Amino acid sequence: MTIFGHKNSTYQFQYHHSCTTLPDVWDALLPDGHFLKRNNLQTTEQSQLPYLSYVYVLVSKDDAPVAAIYFQLLRLQRHHLNETSLNMIARIGWRLFTNIVKPRLLVAGHLFRHDAETYYYDKSLSPFEAYRLYNDVINEQLKTNCAYAVLVKDLPDSLVTYFQHYAPQYMLLRNDIMMELELQKEWQVLADYEKTLKHKYAQRFRKVRNAIAGLQIEEMDIATIEAEKQNIYNLYKQVVDKQTARIGMISEDFIPALKKHTPDTLKVWGIRENGQLIAFFSAWVKDDAFDMFYIGFDYERNCDLMLYFNILFCSIEQAIALRKQKVIFGRTALDAKARLGCKPVYKSTFVLIRNRYIRMATIRLQNNSQSQEGEWEQRHPLKEIRKQHI
Repeated sequence: MTIFGHKNSTYQFQYHHSCTTLPDVWDALLPDGHFLKRNNLQTTEQSQLPYLSYVYVLVSKDDAPVAAIYFQLLRLQRHHLNETSLNMIARIGWRLFTNIVKPRLLVAGHLFRHDAETYYYDKSLSPFEAYRLYNDVINEQLKTNCAYAVLVKDLPDSLVTYFQHYAPQYMLLRNDIMMELELQKEWQVLADYEKTLKHKYAQRFRKVRNAIAGLQIEEMDIATIEAEKQNIYNLYKQVVDKQTARIGMISEDFIPALKKHTPDTLKVWGIRENGQLIAFFSAWVKDDAFDMFYIGFDYERNCDLMLYFNILFCSIEQAIALRKQKVIFGRTALDAKARLGCKPVYKSTFVLIRNRYIRMATIRLQNNSQSQEGEWEQRHPLKEIRKQHI
Protein backbone atom coordinates (compact mmCIF):
# COMPACT_ATOMS: atom_id res chain seq x y z
CA MET A 1 0.00 0.00 0.00
CA THR A 2 1.01 3.64 -0.38
CA ILE A 3 2.76 4.77 2.80
CA PHE A 4 2.16 8.46 2.21
CA GLY A 5 2.16 11.10 -0.44
CA HIS A 6 2.71 14.82 -0.37
CA LYS A 7 2.71 17.76 -2.71
CA ASN A 8 4.90 20.73 -3.31
CA SER A 9 4.49 23.46 -5.91
CA THR A 10 5.82 21.27 -8.74
CA TYR A 11 5.85 17.55 -7.97
CA GLN A 12 3.71 15.00 -6.17
CA PHE A 13 5.26 11.95 -4.52
CA GLN A 14 4.02 8.47 -3.62
CA TYR A 15 6.14 6.17 -1.43
CA HIS A 16 5.80 2.39 -1.37
CA HIS A 17 7.69 -0.35 0.46
CA SER A 18 6.45 -3.26 -1.64
CA CYS A 19 6.11 -3.53 -5.39
CA THR A 20 2.74 -5.23 -4.90
CA THR A 21 1.20 -1.87 -3.94
CA LEU A 22 2.54 0.06 -6.91
CA PRO A 23 -0.23 1.43 -9.15
CA ASP A 24 -0.66 0.56 -12.81
CA VAL A 25 0.68 3.96 -13.87
CA TRP A 26 4.11 2.88 -12.54
CA ASP A 27 4.41 0.24 -15.25
CA ALA A 28 2.76 2.49 -17.84
CA LEU A 29 5.50 5.10 -17.35
CA LEU A 30 8.32 2.64 -18.03
CA PRO A 31 9.59 1.37 -21.42
CA ASP A 32 9.06 -2.28 -22.29
CA GLY A 33 11.58 -4.57 -20.61
CA HIS A 34 12.76 -1.98 -18.09
CA PHE A 35 14.19 -3.34 -14.84
CA LEU A 36 11.72 -1.32 -12.76
CA LYS A 37 8.68 -3.14 -14.16
CA ARG A 38 6.73 -4.66 -11.28
CA ASN A 39 7.25 -8.28 -12.34
CA ASN A 40 11.04 -7.79 -12.19
CA LEU A 41 10.86 -6.09 -8.81
CA GLN A 42 8.70 -8.89 -7.44
CA THR A 43 11.34 -11.48 -8.34
CA THR A 44 13.93 -9.62 -6.27
CA GLU A 45 11.56 -9.14 -3.33
CA GLN A 46 10.61 -12.81 -3.28
CA SER A 47 14.29 -13.81 -3.10
CA GLN A 48 14.31 -12.51 0.49
CA LEU A 49 17.75 -10.95 0.32
CA PRO A 50 19.03 -10.67 3.91
CA TYR A 51 18.85 -7.37 5.82
CA LEU A 52 17.45 -5.58 2.77
CA SER A 53 14.25 -3.58 2.35
CA TYR A 54 12.98 -1.42 -0.49
CA VAL A 55 11.54 2.01 -1.19
CA TYR A 56 9.76 2.84 -4.45
CA VAL A 57 9.00 6.47 -5.25
CA LEU A 58 6.53 7.47 -7.96
CA VAL A 59 6.86 11.12 -8.93
CA SER A 60 4.15 13.04 -10.76
CA LYS A 61 3.97 16.51 -12.22
CA ASP A 62 0.53 18.05 -12.64
CA ASP A 63 -0.81 14.62 -11.67
CA ALA A 64 0.98 12.90 -14.59
CA PRO A 65 3.75 10.39 -13.71
CA VAL A 66 7.20 11.64 -14.73
CA ALA A 67 9.69 9.54 -12.73
CA ALA A 68 10.14 6.18 -11.01
CA ILE A 69 12.86 5.75 -8.37
CA TYR A 70 14.06 2.59 -6.62
CA PHE A 71 16.05 2.43 -3.39
CA GLN A 72 17.49 -0.42 -1.37
CA LEU A 73 17.91 0.02 2.36
CA LEU A 74 20.56 -2.20 3.95
CA ARG A 75 20.81 -2.79 7.70
CA LEU A 76 24.55 -3.12 8.20
CA GLN A 77 25.76 -6.09 10.25
CA ARG A 78 29.15 -7.11 11.66
CA HIS A 79 29.68 -9.69 8.93
CA HIS A 80 29.42 -7.05 6.19
CA LEU A 81 33.09 -6.32 6.86
CA ASN A 82 35.76 -9.00 7.16
CA GLU A 83 37.04 -8.33 10.67
CA THR A 84 40.29 -10.16 10.03
CA SER A 85 41.28 -7.24 7.79
CA LEU A 86 40.84 -4.74 10.66
CA ASN A 87 43.22 -3.92 13.48
CA MET A 88 41.97 -4.38 17.03
CA ILE A 89 40.82 -0.79 17.54
CA ALA A 90 38.99 -0.71 14.22
CA ARG A 91 37.41 -4.09 14.97
CA ILE A 92 36.09 -2.89 18.33
CA GLY A 93 34.82 0.32 16.75
CA TRP A 94 33.05 -1.56 13.99
CA ARG A 95 31.38 -3.93 16.46
CA LEU A 96 30.18 -1.05 18.63
CA PHE A 97 28.94 0.83 15.58
CA THR A 98 26.88 -2.07 14.24
CA ASN A 99 25.60 -3.27 17.62
CA ILE A 100 24.69 0.09 19.17
CA VAL A 101 24.01 2.47 16.28
CA LYS A 102 22.43 -0.23 14.07
CA PRO A 103 23.31 1.75 10.95
CA ARG A 104 21.43 1.77 7.69
CA LEU A 105 22.89 2.32 4.24
CA LEU A 106 20.62 3.86 1.63
CA VAL A 107 21.47 2.57 -1.84
CA ALA A 108 20.39 4.67 -4.81
CA GLY A 109 21.03 1.86 -7.23
CA HIS A 110 21.27 -1.92 -7.01
CA LEU A 111 23.75 -3.67 -4.73
CA PHE A 112 23.84 -6.87 -6.75
CA ARG A 113 23.74 -5.63 -10.34
CA HIS A 114 25.47 -2.92 -12.33
CA ASP A 115 23.10 -3.05 -15.30
CA ALA A 116 19.85 -2.31 -13.48
CA GLU A 117 18.59 1.20 -14.21
CA THR A 118 16.96 2.21 -10.91
CA TYR A 119 15.97 5.77 -11.83
CA TYR A 120 13.80 6.44 -14.83
CA TYR A 121 12.57 9.89 -15.78
CA ASP A 122 10.31 11.03 -18.57
CA LYS A 123 11.76 12.94 -21.51
CA SER A 124 9.69 15.96 -20.50
CA LEU A 125 12.31 16.52 -17.76
CA SER A 126 15.68 17.98 -18.66
CA PRO A 127 18.76 16.19 -17.27
CA PHE A 128 19.27 19.05 -14.79
CA GLU A 129 15.65 18.86 -13.62
CA ALA A 130 16.03 15.09 -13.30
CA TYR A 131 19.20 15.56 -11.23
CA ARG A 132 17.56 18.07 -8.87
CA LEU A 133 14.54 15.84 -8.42
CA TYR A 134 16.69 12.77 -7.75
CA ASN A 135 18.94 14.63 -5.32
CA ASP A 136 15.93 16.01 -3.42
CA VAL A 137 14.34 12.57 -3.10
CA ILE A 138 17.65 11.01 -1.99
CA ASN A 139 18.08 13.65 0.72
CA GLU A 140 14.50 13.15 1.89
CA GLN A 141 14.94 9.36 2.07
CA LEU A 142 18.26 9.75 3.85
CA LYS A 143 16.53 11.64 6.66
CA THR A 144 13.31 9.62 6.67
CA ASN A 145 15.15 6.32 7.06
CA CYS A 146 17.82 7.71 9.45
CA ALA A 147 20.51 6.29 7.17
CA TYR A 148 24.13 7.02 8.06
CA ALA A 149 25.15 7.15 4.39
CA VAL A 150 23.87 6.93 0.84
CA LEU A 151 25.57 5.10 -2.02
CA VAL A 152 24.69 6.42 -5.49
CA LYS A 153 25.87 3.90 -8.05
CA ASP A 154 25.61 3.18 -11.76
CA LEU A 155 24.06 6.53 -12.56
CA PRO A 156 22.70 7.39 -15.99
CA ASP A 157 25.50 9.14 -17.87
CA SER A 158 23.34 12.25 -18.19
CA LEU A 159 23.41 12.79 -14.40
CA VAL A 160 27.07 12.10 -13.56
CA THR A 161 28.27 15.63 -14.38
CA TYR A 162 25.66 17.19 -12.12
CA PHE A 163 26.65 15.06 -9.13
CA GLN A 164 30.28 15.98 -9.78
CA HIS A 165 29.72 19.73 -10.00
CA TYR A 166 26.52 20.51 -8.09
CA ALA A 167 26.71 18.11 -5.14
CA PRO A 168 29.98 18.80 -3.25
CA GLN A 169 28.70 16.85 -0.24
CA TYR A 170 29.24 13.64 -2.23
CA MET A 171 32.57 11.86 -2.43
CA LEU A 172 33.54 10.14 -5.68
CA LEU A 173 34.83 6.67 -4.88
CA ARG A 174 38.24 5.84 -6.29
CA ASN A 175 38.99 2.69 -8.25
CA ASP A 176 35.40 2.13 -9.33
CA ILE A 177 36.40 0.17 -12.40
CA MET A 178 34.68 -2.41 -14.57
CA MET A 179 37.00 -4.77 -16.43
CA GLU A 180 36.01 -5.68 -19.99
CA LEU A 181 37.55 -7.87 -22.67
CA GLU A 182 36.79 -7.01 -26.29
CA LEU A 183 36.52 -10.15 -28.43
CA GLN A 184 38.11 -10.17 -31.86
CA LYS A 185 35.84 -11.09 -34.75
CA GLU A 186 38.40 -13.67 -35.88
CA TRP A 187 38.03 -15.68 -32.69
CA GLN A 188 35.87 -18.69 -33.44
CA VAL A 189 36.99 -20.91 -30.56
CA LEU A 190 39.00 -20.44 -27.37
CA ALA A 191 42.17 -21.67 -29.12
CA ASP A 192 42.04 -18.55 -31.30
CA TYR A 193 42.17 -16.41 -28.17
CA GLU A 194 45.13 -18.46 -26.92
CA LYS A 195 47.04 -17.73 -30.14
CA THR A 196 46.86 -13.98 -29.48
CA LEU A 197 48.47 -14.30 -26.03
CA LYS A 198 52.12 -13.47 -25.57
CA HIS A 199 54.40 -16.40 -24.79
CA LYS A 200 54.40 -16.36 -20.97
CA TYR A 201 50.66 -15.71 -20.82
CA ALA A 202 49.99 -18.52 -23.29
CA GLN A 203 52.06 -20.87 -21.14
CA ARG A 204 50.04 -19.83 -18.11
CA PHE A 205 46.80 -20.33 -20.05
CA ARG A 206 47.72 -23.92 -20.99
CA LYS A 207 48.74 -24.75 -17.43
CA VAL A 208 45.44 -23.44 -16.08
CA ARG A 209 43.34 -25.23 -18.67
CA ASN A 210 45.18 -28.53 -18.24
CA ALA A 211 44.32 -28.46 -14.53
CA ILE A 212 40.64 -29.13 -15.28
CA ALA A 213 41.10 -31.60 -18.13
CA GLY A 214 39.23 -34.31 -16.22
CA LEU A 215 36.34 -32.16 -15.00
CA GLN A 216 32.84 -31.84 -16.39
CA ILE A 217 31.56 -28.38 -17.38
CA GLU A 218 27.91 -28.03 -18.31
CA GLU A 219 25.17 -25.44 -18.49
CA MET A 220 22.62 -25.94 -15.72
CA ASP A 221 18.89 -25.82 -16.40
CA ILE A 222 16.28 -24.50 -14.00
CA ALA A 223 15.62 -27.89 -12.40
CA THR A 224 19.34 -28.52 -11.78
CA ILE A 225 19.87 -25.04 -10.34
CA GLU A 226 16.96 -25.53 -7.97
CA ALA A 227 18.25 -28.95 -6.90
CA GLU A 228 21.79 -27.59 -6.39
CA LYS A 229 20.87 -24.21 -4.88
CA GLN A 230 22.32 -25.02 -1.45
CA ASN A 231 25.63 -26.12 -3.02
CA ILE A 232 25.64 -23.05 -5.28
CA TYR A 233 25.10 -20.80 -2.28
CA ASN A 234 27.83 -22.53 -0.25
CA LEU A 235 30.32 -22.10 -3.11
CA TYR A 236 29.33 -18.43 -3.44
CA LYS A 237 29.84 -18.02 0.31
CA GLN A 238 33.38 -19.40 0.10
CA VAL A 239 34.22 -16.58 -2.32
CA VAL A 240 32.42 -13.77 -0.52
CA ASP A 241 33.86 -14.75 2.86
CA LYS A 242 37.34 -13.94 1.53
CA GLN A 243 36.36 -10.39 0.56
CA THR A 244 37.22 -7.42 2.76
CA ALA A 245 33.84 -5.75 2.30
CA ARG A 246 30.63 -7.70 1.82
CA ILE A 247 28.14 -4.89 1.54
CA GLY A 248 25.08 -6.93 0.78
CA MET A 249 24.88 -10.69 0.31
CA ILE A 250 22.59 -12.72 -1.90
CA SER A 251 20.25 -15.40 -0.60
CA GLU A 252 20.04 -19.08 -1.45
CA ASP A 253 16.97 -18.42 -3.60
CA PHE A 254 18.32 -15.40 -5.49
CA ILE A 255 19.94 -17.12 -8.49
CA PRO A 256 17.19 -19.78 -8.86
CA ALA A 257 14.51 -17.06 -8.78
CA LEU A 258 16.28 -14.96 -11.40
CA LYS A 259 16.80 -18.02 -13.61
CA LYS A 260 13.11 -18.89 -13.46
CA HIS A 261 12.16 -15.30 -14.26
CA THR A 262 14.67 -14.81 -17.09
CA PRO A 263 15.50 -18.34 -18.35
CA ASP A 264 16.90 -17.20 -21.70
CA THR A 265 19.09 -14.30 -20.59
CA LEU A 266 20.59 -15.57 -17.32
CA LYS A 267 22.77 -18.63 -17.84
CA VAL A 268 24.52 -20.70 -15.18
CA TRP A 269 27.29 -23.27 -15.67
CA GLY A 270 28.50 -25.88 -13.21
CA ILE A 271 31.97 -27.43 -12.92
CA ARG A 272 31.93 -30.93 -11.48
CA GLU A 273 34.57 -33.31 -10.19
CA ASN A 274 33.40 -36.92 -10.03
CA GLY A 275 29.84 -35.65 -10.21
CA GLN A 276 30.28 -33.23 -7.29
CA LEU A 277 29.66 -29.54 -7.96
CA ILE A 278 32.88 -27.72 -7.05
CA ALA A 279 32.37 -24.43 -8.91
CA PHE A 280 29.79 -22.44 -10.84
CA PHE A 281 29.66 -19.26 -12.86
CA SER A 282 26.77 -17.26 -14.26
CA ALA A 283 26.27 -14.49 -16.78
CA TRP A 284 23.66 -12.26 -18.36
CA VAL A 285 23.66 -12.95 -22.09
CA LYS A 286 22.91 -9.66 -23.80
CA ASP A 287 22.75 -8.59 -27.44
CA ASP A 288 26.41 -7.60 -27.61
CA ALA A 289 27.90 -8.69 -24.28
CA PHE A 290 28.51 -11.66 -22.03
CA ASP A 291 28.02 -9.95 -18.65
CA MET A 292 29.47 -12.01 -15.80
CA PHE A 293 27.25 -12.32 -12.74
CA TYR A 294 27.96 -14.40 -9.61
CA ILE A 295 30.56 -17.15 -9.29
CA GLY A 296 31.55 -19.58 -6.57
CA PHE A 297 34.14 -22.29 -6.08
CA ASP A 298 35.65 -24.67 -3.55
CA TYR A 299 38.73 -22.91 -2.20
CA GLU A 300 40.41 -26.15 -1.22
CA ARG A 301 40.11 -27.58 -4.74
CA ASN A 302 41.08 -24.22 -6.20
CA CYS A 303 44.65 -24.77 -5.03
CA ASP A 304 45.10 -27.75 -7.39
CA LEU A 305 42.59 -26.96 -10.12
CA MET A 306 43.00 -23.16 -10.41
CA LEU A 307 39.23 -22.89 -10.52
CA TYR A 308 39.07 -19.10 -10.44
CA PHE A 309 41.19 -18.60 -13.55
CA ASN A 310 39.42 -21.49 -15.25
CA ILE A 311 36.10 -19.76 -14.62
CA LEU A 312 37.49 -16.66 -16.33
CA PHE A 313 38.70 -18.67 -19.33
CA CYS A 314 35.44 -20.62 -19.49
CA SER A 315 33.59 -17.32 -19.63
CA ILE A 316 35.66 -16.19 -22.60
CA GLU A 317 35.00 -19.54 -24.26
CA GLN A 318 31.24 -19.22 -23.83
CA ALA A 319 31.22 -15.60 -25.00
CA ILE A 320 33.11 -16.57 -28.18
CA ALA A 321 30.70 -19.46 -28.81
CA LEU A 322 27.74 -17.08 -28.41
CA ARG A 323 29.39 -14.57 -30.79
CA LYS A 324 29.39 -11.67 -28.35
CA GLN A 325 31.46 -8.53 -28.82
CA LYS A 326 32.82 -8.37 -25.27
CA VAL A 327 32.94 -9.97 -21.84
CA ILE A 328 32.10 -7.76 -18.86
CA PHE A 329 34.00 -9.16 -15.87
CA GLY A 330 32.97 -6.74 -13.15
CA ARG A 331 34.66 -4.70 -10.46
CA THR A 332 36.82 -7.17 -8.51
CA ALA A 333 40.28 -8.75 -8.96
CA LEU A 334 41.59 -6.12 -11.40
CA ASP A 335 45.05 -7.66 -11.71
CA ALA A 336 43.73 -11.14 -12.48
CA LYS A 337 41.49 -9.77 -15.22
CA ALA A 338 44.23 -7.55 -16.64
CA ARG A 339 46.20 -10.79 -17.19
CA LEU A 340 43.43 -11.88 -19.58
CA GLY A 341 43.70 -8.75 -21.70
CA CYS A 342 40.86 -6.82 -20.08
CA LYS A 343 40.71 -3.05 -20.24
CA PRO A 344 39.24 -0.73 -17.60
CA VAL A 345 35.94 1.10 -17.91
CA TYR A 346 35.79 3.81 -15.28
CA LYS A 347 32.48 4.22 -13.46
CA SER A 348 31.13 6.95 -11.22
CA THR A 349 29.94 5.91 -7.79
CA PHE A 350 29.22 8.61 -5.23
CA VAL A 351 28.86 8.30 -1.48
CA LEU A 352 27.57 10.73 1.11
CA ILE A 353 28.53 9.85 4.69
CA ARG A 354 26.80 11.79 7.44
CA ASN A 355 29.09 10.75 10.29
CA ARG A 356 32.28 12.81 10.04
CA TYR A 357 34.48 10.17 11.72
CA ILE A 358 33.41 7.48 9.27
CA ARG A 359 33.80 9.96 6.44
CA MET A 360 37.36 10.74 7.51
CA ALA A 361 38.17 7.02 7.84
CA THR A 362 36.81 6.40 4.33
CA ILE A 363 38.95 9.20 2.93
CA ARG A 364 42.03 7.72 4.61
CA LEU A 365 41.30 4.30 3.13
CA GLN A 366 40.99 5.83 -0.31
CA ASN A 367 44.24 7.76 0.11
CA ASN A 368 46.05 4.64 1.31
CA SER A 369 44.94 2.76 -1.79
CA GLN A 370 46.67 5.24 -4.09
CA SER A 371 50.04 3.51 -3.70
CA GLN A 372 48.66 0.36 -5.37
CA GLU A 373 46.75 2.10 -8.14
CA GLY A 374 47.75 1.38 -11.68
CA GLU A 375 49.96 -1.68 -11.06
CA TRP A 376 47.61 -3.93 -12.98
CA GLU A 377 47.64 -1.49 -15.91
CA GLN A 378 51.23 -2.51 -16.68
CA ARG A 379 50.07 -5.91 -17.90
CA HIS A 380 49.76 -6.34 -21.68
CA PRO A 381 49.08 -10.04 -22.34
CA LEU A 382 47.84 -9.76 -25.92
CA LYS A 383 50.06 -9.51 -28.96
CA GLU A 384 50.40 -6.29 -30.93
CA ILE A 385 47.75 -7.42 -33.40
CA ARG A 386 45.22 -6.78 -30.62
CA LYS A 387 45.81 -3.05 -30.83
CA GLN A 388 44.97 -3.03 -34.51
CA HIS A 389 41.41 -4.09 -33.70
CA ILE A 390 40.74 -1.43 -31.08
